[in-house]
Amino acid sequence: MTPHDIEGFDPLAENHIPGGLEKSIAEEAVRREVLNILKSYTGYFDLFSELLQNSLDAVDIRKKLEGDDYKPRIQIEIDISKNRVRVCDNGCGMDSDQFRFCFRPNVSFKSRKDSRGHKGVGATFVAYGFSSVRLITKQKGGSIAGQLNSGRQWAEDTSGSFPRPRFSAIAHHAEGLEHETSGTCVEVLIESQQRPKLAWIQATNADQWLDLLRIKTPIGGIYLSASGRDINVEYHVKVTDLSGKSTYAKNRDIDYYYPHEIPLIYKQKSLSEIEKKIQSISGDLSTRLQKLPDEFRRLDAVWDVWKSEDILKEIHISRNLDEDQKILVSKHDITVYGCFLSSAKTWTTFQKDILKVHPNAVLLRGGLQLASDFMPQGDLSVIPLTSTIGYQNNTHIVVHLRDGNPDMGRKVFQPEIKALADELGRRAVDVFKRYLSLMREDTGAPTGTAARDLRDFIKQQETYRESKPLALRFRNRACALQSEPQSEQDVIALFHELVGMGIFEGYGFLATSESERYDSIFVTNYEDDSALYSVERKLGVSPSSERRESIPYVLEYKYDSDALVDDFAKEKKYPQDIKLLVCWRVGQKTAREFGVSPYLVGEEGSVREFFGSTHALYQLREKRLEVICLRDLISYLRDPDEEEARQSQYYAQ
Repeated sequence: MTPHDIEGFDPLAENHIPGGLEKSIAEEAVRREVLNILKSYTGYFDLFSELLQNSLDAVDIRKKLEGDDYKPRIQIEIDISKNRVRVCDNGCGMDSDQFRFCFRPNVSFKSRKDSRGHKGVGATFVAYGFSSVRLITKQKGGSIAGQLNSGRQWAEDTSGSFPRPRFSAIAHHAEGLEHETSGTCVEVLIESQQRPKLAWIQATNADQWLDLLRIKTPIGGIYLSASGRDINVEYHVKVTDLSGKSTYAKNRDIDYYYPHEIPLIYKQKSLSEIEKKIQSISGDLSTRLQKLPDEFRRLDAVWDVWKSEDILKEIHISRNLDEDQKILVSKHDITVYGCFLSSAKTWTTFQKDILKVHPNAVLLRGGLQLASDFMPQGDLSVIPLTSTIGYQNNTHIVVHLRDGNPDMGRKVFQPEIKALADELGRRAVDVFKRYLSLMREDTGAPTGTAARDLRDFIKQQETYRESKPLALRFRNRACALQSEPQSEQDVIALFHELVGMGIFEGYGFLATSESERYDSIFVTNYEDDSALYSVERKLGVSPSSERRESIPYVLEYKYDSDALVDDFAKEKKYPQDIKLLVCWRVGQKTAREFGVSPYLVGEEGSVREFFGSTHALYQLREKRLEVICLRDLISYLRDPDEEEARQSQYYAQ
């Protein structure tokens, strides 16, 4: 293999048009085609997905040629400090023609039957979606290396300031290929105004990034209908954070991060395990359920996999499918994975405490994930339930197709495929609902806080106090609650203690109930000027507030505000009835369903209706209710400037 005149080569050249108006028209048509491809890629992980998909296809090809003696390896480097991503594989490499034309739209050298991608648009996105791309490939006959600059600037240029990029030949040396007979390295430089902004997701080390790539890219292979399809790739990940510190991780034989495998799930069973156990017990169904041993009760998750033949045989899954949809199930060898969690809070806790990434990133959640050719495609969508819609937040469904053939940008499937996936998702939720009696009750608290035996429970609370002490003092009085809240009951206790300590002013409580639809009825009385907002009293209410006793209002308590959003979705409670929510934290679902206005920033609190409220929730520009987020409030009491700065940055995202 020879470089074949890489220097000055234009991958988009229309060689059969020598010049003139025809050439100008053709060049503009090519630009529009490239720009349409770029616009179809809107996801944070699109760049990683395309690079890793190509690498996996390359090592797959070499594995088939060389067999078990070949050890596939992919190196991933993410340099957050320099906005640079590099993926290097020891796959089949490219010859000179493949190298020269791989960036051209709609050109693919892959087999449609065997590869993960074959549309010929992913490499175009990589080449012309960013500031600079370096491509180095190696085969037994030699190596070729080239660099393409200003691809994005050319694609979006309307003034003629940027000529169409041409390859520049560069040195052939590529770290990671020195001891390999073949392979390819691709390095992409992302300018500050381009996406993805590597620092935004707040993952700073290699272990975090390996988990993220497992969830959102082809690294997390979905081999539900193809046992043995995984080729046991060894992944090496290097991440350099903003300070220049590098961390490393290595793993092999990775598949998709299925929810029943996440560390917060302490007790889980597949439906097939449950059914097998039920069948081993004599008596009617009710008796069998009562006789199930403890390992099958109070489950954090139930899950199962239905292959295409299972879908067609299982009446609860296939009952609403028409004949055309049944044909699609067989044609695409559709497989469905489903997992139902006892608490939707598990998703938030997993992202916060395990992944430790930006709270607004949508990663592993309740919803429908379409997948094709062994990899997730596009973002999660809502499972379109028509009843008990709150359960859509507890359920994660993966619908995998062979040769699903999504459109550009890895996300849009044909309407009949999407409709079929929606129906399969609905029916899977219906199946899981049959096992609700075996699930742990959802109280709105984080997963894993259920009572154990007394000794373990006491030890757990002592350990928790050491790791998350509350240690709050106000006007020389210490708060009696010694650790951060773990449940709704803790939130109620803490709020009323803070009222007693004088942190909150003007509240009067008529009733608190655990059996009525709503938790509490209260009134306010702001006759004392000390309850009014001012520069010195930023927790006060608007000076225009009613100065006498108010009418009775409804107050709700939750550990996490998302539990109230779930109640709204299930029509257990109604936003128009509630004036104030007291919770420990404001969740991401709340931020998605409502506009959130932070009252602890600047003078935003000057319009506050209830003393000490930290946020207001809006829909259609109308305020629905106010929120006292105790975690944010306590942080504000300890250091007002720091908490105000944190909220300013957080709500500016």
